[in-house]
Amino acid sequence: MHPKSVPGLPEIELPGIGVAIGWLSGLLLLGVIVGFALHFGDVQVFLSTLRSANPLWLAVAVACQIATYACAAAVWFRIFSRTEARQSFAGLFKLAVVQLFANQALPSGGFSGTVIVAKGLARRGVAPSLVMTALLVDGFSYYASYLMVGLLAFVILWHSSDLGTAWLPLATAFVLVLLALVLATFLLIRRQGRIIPKATLRWAPAAKMAAILGSARTDMLRDGKLILEAFFLQIGVFLLDAATLWIAARSVGLAVGPIDAFLSFVLASVVATLSPIPLGLGTFEGTCTGLLHVMGSGIEASLAATLILRGFTLWLPMVPGLWLMRSEMDETALHDTDL
Repeated sequence: MHPKSVPGLPEIELPGIGVAIGWLSGLLLLGVIVGFALHFGDVQVFLSTLRSANPLWLAVAVACQIATYACAAAVWFRIFSRTEARQSFAGLFKLAVVQLFANQALPSGGFSGTVIVAKGLARRGVAPSLVMTALLVDGFSYYASYLMVGLLAFVILWHSSDLGTAWLPLATAFVLVLLALVLATFLLIRRQGRIIPKATLRWAPAAKMAAILGSARTDMLRDGKLILEAFFLQIGVFLLDAATLWIAARSVGLAVGPIDAFLSFVLASVVATLSPIPLGLGTFEGTCTGLLHVMGSGIEASLAATLILRGFTLWLPMVPGLWLMRSEMDETALHDTDL
């Protein structure tokens, strides 16, 4: 095994026919959602609302989105600032764009983007033990922060007596899935290579994975301050996305409160996460628009605010995200071939 390779990490491929079919299904569902919403609204009012979006508010929304990538890059930056393998913030910012794009484009609970970043770090000369350490800290902090903001949203719903029977199955499924992911990464951090059954160690890939897990930096994995920093930076990403929705609503004249925007964004994200459709197309838009409308906003303005949010969080970064992802994967493949 080459000292700069990371064993045990699966290959991540660019979106193929399966994902393309998923995207097409999502786009069709999105079209149905938009058509359904406008069936109960006025198309001219919707178009007029979109055209009237305040450019100053939209500029603030762009700044919030840039800050989300900075927060994601800061997680990796803080991890490597504790080691001898320091990385430039600009390089990590590029990897953050790839990570967030891959997590949206390839439905895997955040795993796809993390794997791509891990391989990119290995290509940049980071030792496998440090790559695995960073992967575990990043994964645990991501899942823990998502679980926290999701629980907070459901608690707010429950406190306001809006957590009806329709939300209980969703809340239960979300908590079970995220809790399982948090516990899995926690066990990997605490047990490291010992979590892999001894009977499977005769299989070479399992043995290599156990070795690399066992070599992870125990001092960093158990550094409460480091994990807490990563946790709050990950929460910052969610809060900035929720703020983007609030700003988008303000840009089209909606008097939506920050709490309502937070609830709409987080609950729509939960629905999209539990949906098998890539990017949460249709499911996110339908849930977010419906929640904003139920909270007292007009359906045309609610749909406009939601689509503006998705434009900034999904469609606008699509081209640079796909280009950077392809570039990163091509360079990583070339590096692996050279090894």
